[in-house]
Amino acid sequence: MRNNGFIEKFEKYSIKHKLFNSGEKILIGFSGGADSTALMLALWHLKSKYGYSILASHVNYNLRENDSKLDEEFVRKFCFDRNISLVIKNVNITPNSNIENHARELRFDYFNSLRTVYKIQKIALGHNREDQAETLLFRMFRGSGYTGIRGISPITDDIVHPLLSFSREEIVTYLKSENIQWREDLSNEETTFTRNKIRHNMIPWIKEHLNPNVVNKLFEAAEIFSETDDILTSLASRRLLKALIKQSKNECRLSVRVIKKTKPVLRYYVYKEAYSRINGDSKDFYHNNFIEIENLLSSNGSKQIFLPNNIFVFKEYNEFIFTNIDISKFENSENEKEITSLRSRFTFEDKRIIMKKLKKMPTGRSIFENKNIAYIDLDKTNFPLRIRHRKQGDRFHPLGMKHSKKIKDFLIDEKVPKFDRDKVLIFCDHEKIIWLAGHRIDDRVVTMDDTQNILYIKIEKIAQKKMRAAERINKK
Repeated sequence: MRNNGFIEKFEKYSIKHKLFNSGEKILIGFSGGADSTALMLALWHLKSKYGYSILASHVNYNLRENDSKLDEEFVRKFCFDRNISLVIKNVNITPNSNIENHARELRFDYFNSLRTVYKIQKIALGHNREDQAETLLFRMFRGSGYTGIRGISPITDDIVHPLLSFSREEIVTYLKSENIQWREDLSNEETTFTRNKIRHNMIPWIKEHLNPNVVNKLFEAAEIFSETDDILTSLASRRLLKALIKQSKNECRLSVRVIKKTKPVLRYYVYKEAYSRINGDSKDFYHNNFIEIENLLSSNGSKQIFLPNNIFVFKEYNEFIFTNIDISKFENSENEKEITSLRSRFTFEDKRIIMKKLKKMPTGRSIFENKNIAYIDLDKTNFPLRIRHRKQGDRFHPLGMKHSKKIKDFLIDEKVPKFDRDKVLIFCDHEKIIWLAGHRIDDRVVTMDDTQNILYIKIEKIAQKKMRAAERINKK
């Protein structure tokens, strides 16, 4: 090991960013290029000192005919000479405009399978300082926000990048000092791909005309953006907790009032965190998604937008809802149910309905006590009763009003979210609506002190009923 300076710098960077722990199993993406070869060599030199167990992984895409075979042969010999365990996957992909992303997906799918089989703790990749500069520019032009322009992180979950602080020149110098050859991928010289255009056209132009030290400056900027991103993420997490109304596996509800009091730069991070909680990660959340949600924030009424990976954002008056369920597409599972006579209990869709006849109001009870219970003058009601959902032009006489009102207008005034209005159950007889379940009974069937017969109706979700039944069993 002739180049101790490279190894020392490698160790310091790894320790600073806590990239590895003693005794870990490390999977190394090994293409045979200069970067991955230097990474392999450095970890091979240090494995005894830190007790690493290393496994090399090579994916042969067979895109460059004989050159691809030579890459694989080089990788095999390098690992054989140093007694390094190696796994190789051969795939055949067709060249196209999206080949970079396709190859990356194949590579990471393979890495993930190896992670499980070999119980890998870390996956090490050989991105360098120039890669960091290119990534920063690429993401900046794509509109990724602070999270994107922080560039490549030294460590993200179990993926580490130990060579980020090294320039391409340092890496080549190290390999030459160790008398190590490497493979050159000639496709990296082509300017078909966006990253190669940045590498071979943009950065050289900036070096010549603006700043010869542009790569180092971009690397330093990425470090600053990374720290800024961490700070904003931490602040936004606290803000999200303040805005959080409800959280479940499929839904994250936030207070619009709290969101509006939050600075726009923090709102970006709050939205991103809410998206991540439903999607599982935030990697597909970009600045244009932030703009869409901001437009939603300033809109009136109930609106919705669609984010990547089938995540929906709904604004319902004072709430933002991030969910993976399209609640705007509610379909009634039952059109209508007719009740020809008084029945003790029955079901409609996901509701259990209890009905009974009372001679008087229960002591201490009020018709306003529970929105899911109605006390109706049975003598002012005619069977058969029908249970259904709203129809175009539906009107009723809400309790307390002496004139009729469109159900649509009533629900809007009550601030019932647009996407919930079609879920409301309506009880009616052959001539009138008697109860807008969960909201208001009709003034024409309200009970009085002299009411002789009272129709008691109660609605509850079947799941809630089962839950209470289970609780009663557990208590016995």
